[in-house]
Amino acid sequence: MKQICLSCLVLLFVACSSHGSRESSSRSAYYWSTTWETTAQTDSILRSLQTLYLRYFDVVVNEEGEVMPNATLRFNASLPKQLNVVPVVFIVNDVMRRTDNVEYLAEKILRRVQQISDTHEVKTVKEVQIDCDWTMQTRKRYFDFLRSLQTLAHQRHLTLSTTVRLHQLSQPVPPVDRGVLMLYNTGDFTDIRCEQPILSLADVSPYLRYLPRYALPLSAAYPLFAYRIAFRGGKYLGVVHADNDLPLLPGDSILTRKATTAEVRRVQQAIEETRSDINNEIVIYDISPNHLSNYRIKDYEKIYHLR
Repeated sequence: MKQICLSCLVLLFVACSSHGSRESSSRSAYYWSTTWETTAQTDSILRSLQTLYLRYFDVVVNEEGEVMPNATLRFNASLPKQLNVVPVVFIVNDVMRRTDNVEYLAEKILRRVQQISDTHEVKTVKEVQIDCDWTMQTRKRYFDFLRSLQTLAHQRHLTLSTTVRLHQLSQPVPPVDRGVLMLYNTGDFTDIRCEQPILSLADVSPYLRYLPRYALPLSAAYPLFAYRIAFRGGKYLGVVHADNDLPLLPGDSILTRKATTAEVRRVQQAIEETRSDINNEIVIYDISPNHLSNYRIKDYEKIYHLR
């Protein structure tokens, strides 16, 4: 009986996502981890998606000052063949300060993305995404890098997208085909008094005025995740990813901060009223197993059923 009920739930979840019309936004999600692996809950969500944004690797500066890839994704399971997969490469902002030859960097990154896709038979890649929290100091070099990468991507019939942070909405638009507005970590999670550091409408509202005239096609990524934060005497120590992750002392506090579906819905509605086309694709960040354990299927349904 339980198996029948679960099957019905999965079919309902899939059926609700099958309408790509204005009334029903397309469904996407990020998977942000160093290992691709699935659970029964992951599989249920994956069946309902059109697009999966999959972090492939990071680009960092090592101790010798060299720009290099890091934390490449390991595949412990196969990817659903029906999914559009968008490889995402996270670039540490310091890379843009250390890079002189952006054309060479663009070539190396795209070549590595293609090698990973070929090795693991990811055959549905039509888009590549770059994630970088660039600043005014690194903007010119980052934009030059994106132009080079976009040229290479288009030669391979690929779309280029980039993530967009709230504080970047007031800045010039990056030279890419489209963007995803990252609506998470909008508050100060190092402040023990901040109870909603992952997402708060109060933190998002000041940036909404930039949305109507932001000249780039946009989707929005909404958070469904939680983390534990350690404090000592009210001072921030760090994020606790696992037991014994930080050297804690008696009297230290570990607080859980969790994105609530109610707050996500409030932000979604505010964005809908400001620039509704952003919600034509609703993206959830993220569906890696460690975050899925904090939510139920109905929580994801609430976010995907904005309309």
